[in-house]
Amino acid sequence: MQANMAAALFPERVGRIISISSCVKSHPSSIAMRYVQRRVIMADPGWKQGHYYGTSFPVMGMQHARELATISYRSGPEWEERFGNKRADESKTPDFCPDFLIETYLEKQGEKFCTSYDPNSLLYISKAMDLFNMGEGYPSLLEGVARIKCPTLILGVTSDILFPIVQQRQMASLLKEAGNPKVSYYELTSIYGHDTFLLDVINIDGAIKGHLRD
Repeated sequence: MQANMAAALFPERVGRIISISSCVKSHPSSIAMRYVQRRVIMADPGWKQGHYYGTSFPVMGMQHARELATISYRSGPEWEERFGNKRADESKTPDFCPDFLIETYLEKQGEKFCTSYDPNSLLYISKAMDLFNMGEGYPSLLEGVARIKCPTLILGVTSDILFPIVQQRQMASLLKEAGNPKVSYYELTSIYGHDTFLLDVINIDGAIKGHLRD
């Protein structure tokens, strides 16, 4: 998002951009997921309407928000391959605590990151992402996106549920329609969802090197 907007706002300073699993306008499904994460944090009594500094911390709210976020970062096919329906301990009677391997994984992710971020900062950044729209202030989204004049590499992942592949296709289509002659678009079929840009190093590196050498 920032790279896309930087190229639009400061064309004299941006020579080229690499846009990975991004968009030109927030998608309703992304807004919905971030909304629930914010609600979980704000429902924690420790949030105290944002006045928790020096007195408390919404640990559980942040933990569960991270668990929700983790679900959106990866994909169903990866969960099936890594965890399936396996339980953490088959000898135990099922209960409402983390029981399946996928549940224990989410719990650990939540515990690991819950105190790594400031809750209020997360809330504001999350809301800013919801409001992202390159067409704001312009007659159409096309005209807003047309401000990007530099060579642009766009990468999307077919299994991404946080930034659906239709958003990267839309960005490439709009830039080409706006007359940008240097638009490269690639779709990756990785099972790692939105986190593909962190894990599929070979394909990501190859696309980026080609873009920078062009």
